[in-house]
Amino acid sequence: MVTERKEEPGVPKKKKKKRHVKTLVIGHHPDGKAKRKFIYGKTPAEAKAKYEELRRMHAKGIELGDMSVYEWSKLWLKKYKTDTTATQLAHHKAKLKNDILPAIGHLQMKAVRDSDLKVLMSSFAGGKKGTVDKIKLTIKQLFDDAAYDRVIEYNPAARLKSPKVVEAKRRPLTDVERKAVLLTAKEHECGPYVLVMLYCGVRRGECAALTRGDVNLEERYINVDKAYSYSTDSKGILTGTKAENMRKNRIDTEEGELYSREIPITDALLPVLTKVCEGKNPDDLLFPKDDGKNAAKGTLAWWWKSFVRQCHINAGAKLYRNAIVYKESPFAKEVTPHYLRHTFATDMRAAGIEEKDRDYFMGHNSGDIGSVYAAMSDAVRERALEKLNTFYTDKNNQQKPVSENPC
Repeated sequence: MVTERKEEPGVPKKKKKKRHVKTLVIGHHPDGKAKRKFIYGKTPAEAKAKYEELRRMHAKGIELGDMSVYEWSKLWLKKYKTDTTATQLAHHKAKLKNDILPAIGHLQMKAVRDSDLKVLMSSFAGGKKGTVDKIKLTIKQLFDDAAYDRVIEYNPAARLKSPKVVEAKRRPLTDVERKAVLLTAKEHECGPYVLVMLYCGVRRGECAALTRGDVNLEERYINVDKAYSYSTDSKGILTGTKAENMRKNRIDTEEGELYSREIPITDALLPVLTKVCEGKNPDDLLFPKDDGKNAAKGTLAWWWKSFVRQCHINAGAKLYRNAIVYKESPFAKEVTPHYLRHTFATDMRAAGIEEKDRDYFMGHNSGDIGSVYAAMSDAVRERALEKLNTFYTDKNNQQKPVSENPC
């Protein structure tokens, strides 16, 4: 049974608003049929104006679809980021997922204006400079490539600026913190792992990738040519060093191997590494897990957490219910393994090692790093070793042998 809708007496019927339509042929389907774009307007004049604008854009090759920022981001990653490094790709994906798409992912690419991006960037005011710079870089490249690919005519990111941010604190360990680290290294099972980062300036992933074959105790240097990357896999993926991954100024040897750097083993570190290397084969990791496999990201975090807790205690921090009272600790709460790297860089400068040689030992990806790697000689490494040994002796920072097993 169908019930007819009765009109209420005295209430006029609502007239449907008439839309004016124009059609623009923008191509043809594979079967030969015309591909049309429909343009609507409230008045004939509005429909005609929109039609003329779309025809002009179509003549310039601009895409006329209603692609959203989200849809373009997926296409952008596949089209423009296939040849980037795994680390850079992971950064772009993370910034899109966590910071960009939640705010503007629903907008049509052609509808995004510079004011939208300005509001988005202002929301990151007070954040860390490195993080905000990565977000800005992703936004810039996302819209720059869209303009280049003629997905949009107007580039809203052309004049994008960063908000006020917090500069990352990069400093070496204080004298109190250094003494706490050296004291803790004597008694903690992760002492050798930490001392290699302190006395060689290697990154966390580089240290985790060191093998017995990388250590030359006779000529007193360690060879750094690889690292574990944890950006896309928490278990770690074995890759080249950071400078190598950036793929700038690569230098190939006659055997076709990528460059590596050789870092001196100081008197402070020699007995420690000698003990660590005992009984290991060339391919054995220096600092593996108990099962002999490489340490995962969580394992490295646990090693450092355990080690730095003891550093606080050795520095004189108070405990409350077995928890560190960080506000009263002489050992700063923000200290991370990267502080050890900055400490080594500062030590080299204080020891009188030249800047280009420091860049080499640190593995910096400077503009002329290729020539630095190619020109580095044994004599330079030996002079650096002598200067570092003198510096550590004069500063009473020489480390005594550690008998404990590494992590």
